[in-house]
Parts: sequence; C-alpha cells; structure tokens
Amino acid sequence: MKNLLGKKFCYDSRKIEHGCVFVAIKGNKVDGHDFAKEALKKGASFVVVEKDMNLSNQIIVDNVIDFLLKLAYVQLKAKKVIGVTGSSGKTFTKEILNSLLPGSFKTPGNMNTEVGVPISILNEYKEQEVAIIEYAMNKRGDIKRICKVIKPDVGVVLNVGRQHIGVAGNFENIFYGKMELFQCSNILIYNANDERMIEYVETMNKPKVSFGMKKGDVSLLEWSYIDNITKAKYRIYDEEKKVILNDIFHRGHLLNIAAAVAAVIGADQKVCWECLEKIKNVKGRFHWKNVGGIRIIDDTYNASLSAFDVAVETMLKVNAKRRLAVVGPIFEQGKFSKETHERLSKILEKLDGVFILDGYEGSEYIKPKNIIVRAKNKDKLAEKVVNYLRNGDIVLFKASRGVMMEEVLYKVEEMLK
Repeated sequence: MKNLLGKKFCYDSRKIEHGCVFVAIKGNKVDGHDFAKEALKKGASFVVVEKDMNLSNQIIVDNVIDFLLKLAYVQLKAKKVIGVTGSSGKTFTKEILNSLLPGSFKTPGNMNTEVGVPISILNEYKEQEVAIIEYAMNKRGDIKRICKVIKPDVGVVLNVGRQHIGVAGNFENIFYGKMELFQCSNILIYNANDERMIEYVETMNKPKVSFGMKKGDVSLLEWSYIDNITKAKYRIYDEEKKVILNDIFHRGHLLNIAAAVAAVIGADQKVCWECLEKIKNVKGRFHWKNVGGIRIIDDTYNASLSAFDVAVETMLKVNAKRRLAVVGPIFEQGKFSKETHERLSKILEKLDGVFILDGYEGSEYIKPKNIIVRAKNKDKLAEKVVNYLRNGDIVLFKASRGVMMEEVLYKVEEMLK
C-alpha cells in the first residue's frame, strides 16, 4: 500500500493524468469500475477496484473508500489536525484558518466528502505541521466514517441548519450527524448561541472553547460598513480586539472568523491577526463588484435560509438607492420545501423588489409580496433585471447550485457593460 504514496490519485476517468492511480468509486448514478479499463489506456499506472476486473496493474480491495482513508491516514503527519463542519460557512472558515495559520495545509475547494478528504490529503499534503480539514455530510454517519480514521485534534462545529434536510430526513439526523465530529475530536469548538449544542457538549468531558454573537470565549460584539470595508469588534476572553477587513463580510462570515480564532486558541497556536486584512470573498460566495454603477452581489455558489438571511441583513446595512434580489429555490428540502420557501419569502420581503427564476423544484413556493418579475427563461429574466436597474442599486444573485444562477448574472453583467 505504501508504494502508492506520492502518486497522484484520481476518480474521474475524464481527468486521467499519466502515472496516476485511478480509484473506482461506486456512486449513485455511475460506477467507476465501468471506466477502469479506460483509465489504464489513458495512462493510469494502477486501478484500485473492489472486484477482479482481469486488468493488469489492478489492486483489489474490500472497499475503495476505506482503502483511501487508511492510505491518507498513513500520509498525514500533521502535529495538529483541525476539523471543520457546519450547515453553512465551512469553506470560508477553513480559508480563514489557513490565513490565521500561515504555512498550514487545507483541503482544497469543496473536497470535503469521504472521497474528497482522503484524495486531497494524498494529492496535496506536503508534511505541514497543521492540517485543516473540512468535513461535510448529507446523511448521518458520513462524518463518522471519515473522522474515525482522519481524527481531528480540534473539532469545530459552526452551526446546525436545515440544509439537505430532504436527504438527511429530519433535523435530528442533521444535528447528530454534525455532532459526530465532536465525538471524534479531542478539543471542542462550539457555538455559544446554540442552546442545543451547548447542552450536548456539556455532557462531554473534553476541553472546550466557545464562540458566538455577544457570547462565548471569542465573541463578535459589533460591526459596520464603510464603502468596501468591514469594521468588527471582538472580545477574546477579557480582551477586546478591533479588526478591519478589506471587503464586505456578513454576520455569518464574522462569526466564522470568531470560530476560527477559537480553533487557533484551542490548537494552542498563535493567531496571525494581520493576515485577516488580506481576506477577500471569492467568486460565487458573497462577492461584491461594481458594474456600471450597480453593486452586484455574486452569491450564486449555493443557497440556504441562513445564507439568505445574513445576505439580506447586510444589504440593509449598506447604503443603496434600492435593494433587490434575483433568486431561485433552495434544493434538497424534500417534504419541507413549501415551508422552507415560505420562510424565504418572508426574508425577501425586507428588500425593495425580487426577481424569481421559475421552472425549478420549489420555485413555485417563492411568493414574497414584492415580486417584480417571474420568468423561466434566463435570458428574458436577465433582460427584465437590466431594464429595471438604476444607478446606485444593490442586487443579490442567489439560488442553489443546481439552478446555475451565475448564467443569469453573467448575462446581466454583459448587458450593463
């Protein structure tokens, strides 16, 4: 097994690199075993499979994912491992931690699943002393499977929301699924504004550091916006700290920073405060830009009720002529879809107007009182948005990933230029 260390691992036969190790993952729709022969033809040095494929250079294992996790465990030599999960803000918190701890390793992008985590470690880890790993879940047991092998010294649970509730089945499964990270961790970083989480961690005899809004060992006290700058004040135990961030960050982001600071303290590391000045929101994740006198918020990467809530809250705090939104539905809500989108409608009614992209599951339930236009065609919706916009407006673009709301955004930008 160890002779595979140092090689590139891949699981998408379309992205084979010469000499890589192809791992045949069984998905819900596609079975990687069907592409193992093709992978060798394209230049893979080995294929890892769960059955005899009668191929040269095949490695047969009982379970490919368990094999990857065990191999990643051998590869990972970090003295401190910080694990991050939550219903929202995982990736941003991971990026903040990576900035606060210069020279640390982080799992890239959204490589946060039982496949993504070990492959990230095998392909990207370069013996850094601190490793920051993002743990995601769709259903109960997902996090447990990863962290019983890749165990965090410090476990951070940011929040527990209703994302993927249609897949998880109910809120109980989401909550206890997230708590699996605490079960595996030695030091717990928890949200002091979540009473249920507090009750849970108080039953565990482990060191703890809390964070929250005006509560916790690391607390966000206040924040404000001037132009494209966010000013925030934190309290770390008994000491206050003022922070200036060179971008627009919402309350969720600022709480994520508090969580990251708490995690650094829990890991017994030094906080690089000046590193926060370099943090920027990235494309698709609450990224603000000015196009033709219109302030556009590109938040197209994904959507949840909590993310909509903090986005609208921020828009109301920033000076603008009008505050508008172009929205689509929140996916993976199952039987809760109607309730979720009714709650979303109430959040959107705080704005001056809403454009709705129809034709997707759940969009029929988005019915705020301030609807300007509903449309199924993205080109037509973009045209209606551009015709309505005026200099000084702020407009938010947001929906679940599968909607591909960025297609509407790009068309609007093109017409505004």
